[in-house]
Amino acid sequence: MLPPRTGRRSLRRSVAAAAPYCRKPKHRGIKKVRKVGGSPTASLSDDALANILARLPDAASVVRCAATCRRWGRVVATSAAIVSRSLQPFGRFLPDLAVGLFHKEMDLPAAASPLLPCFVPMASAARFLGDGQERLLGVAGLGGGDGGILDHSRPVASRNGRLVLELKHEGRGADGLWLAVCNPMMMHDNSIVIVPPLISTAGTTIQEYGCALLTGQDLRPPRCNSFFRLLLVYNRGPAGNSTVLRCYSSDAGCWGREAECSVQVPSSEIRDIGQAVVRRGVAFWALDLGVLGARLDEIDQHGAVTDMHLVPYQEPYPCPQNRLLGISPDNRLFFMVMGVVGWKNKFLLANLSYFKFSDEDNIRTGRMLYGPDREDQQVRIPNMKLSHYNTSVKLRWFGEKSGLVLFTMGRPSGHRGTFVLNLRDKVFNKVADDGDSWKNLIGYEMDMAAYLASSVDPQSLVEKPAMPSIWRFAVCRTTGTRYITLEHR
Repeated sequence: MLPPRTGRRSLRRSVAAAAPYCRKPKHRGIKKVRKVGGSPTASLSDDALANILARLPDAASVVRCAATCRRWGRVVATSAAIVSRSLQPFGRFLPDLAVGLFHKEMDLPAAASPLLPCFVPMASAARFLGDGQERLLGVAGLGGGDGGILDHSRPVASRNGRLVLELKHEGRGADGLWLAVCNPMMMHDNSIVIVPPLISTAGTTIQEYGCALLTGQDLRPPRCNSFFRLLLVYNRGPAGNSTVLRCYSSDAGCWGREAECSVQVPSSEIRDIGQAVVRRGVAFWALDLGVLGARLDEIDQHGAVTDMHLVPYQEPYPCPQNRLLGISPDNRLFFMVMGVVGWKNKFLLANLSYFKFSDEDNIRTGRMLYGPDREDQQVRIPNMKLSHYNTSVKLRWFGEKSGLVLFTMGRPSGHRGTFVLNLRDKVFNKVADDGDSWKNLIGYEMDMAAYLASSVDPQSLVEKPAMPSIWRFAVCRTTGTRYITLEHR
């Protein structure tokens, strides 16, 4: 026989009647404290953690890890030099590396001229400047008008976070050419290096020259951040009828022997030769007839350069103010010119012509691509309206890692000032209202070590004080047991 059917209402009554006996007692006022164990990396030392971070694929991954916690950010900031040496090449331009530009209007010391090179920051570098350019530029503390070693100096070259200055202090011109190398972003780690004075073997003082800078990041495998090499090209003798190359290496601490250049460069070209770009350990300068390449990563036992060659253009280009060499993200050498095109609507156009090396380690196999093999790239600047073709455009500097081009325009263009062209994003911005009259103008981009150290928020590295704790007594209402709880505020 089936059991009698029970209604829902009577079932709810039975459940409600049994609920007080089935319900678990509530311990109100008692706060459970969960014990959190240490992370898997808590037992690792800072050096071991830095070695792990150095094996990450790119800089973006390191920056994301630095934002994870205070300890990882501190390790990235303090071990940025170690981590940066193991990172792979970017494979793309990184405009955030560009910080600003240095300029000096006059070459010789004068009473009215500034003591130190003037620095103009870029808008994208505001987060790196902090409290101003004095915080960024450690070189500012080395001058100041009281006989500082950098008084009346002028910028010569800049690459991979290093800045080369020519010391123009009174009394230094008679005993040779004085150069100084420093890293303005990392002055606390790397003091300024005063290079021994250079005097030509003919006994004359070197006035006009071109400078190339090679750092430890240009070598494979990379060397320490304190390593660098300088290569100068200049004419020897009173008549200047012999072009030579001379190298200084920081590990040797002295200048090597002069090497006769395979190409005779007129003094007028050396006066406007500007800074060199470096590709696979080879320094390249743009000349009227071609590109002069000199291998800087390999020198003989006397410190002299032995491998050099002139890679010709398709046709001569005798316009030193409107030519510039650069390196693409895929490590290709290109030749850049800029001019005005259009009839009614005139605008600036930058043209990039590429070189090709059949043997990447042999300078003599290089040639400029033209004809069917031509791979020119054009960058239009349509937002700048021009009234005529006389713009007085001067190409000044190229950032190999940031992909930024600094150029100036004179009064005839109607847009006088200093501008920066971003080759990655195909945009341009105005940096300063002047610049066409500046003779010594060098851009500056930080190295990867400074970028990693600056990407960490300094406030996140400060350990926050422990929050106050309060011990409270709680009583279980069911059993009357007293508990001690710890509350954090």
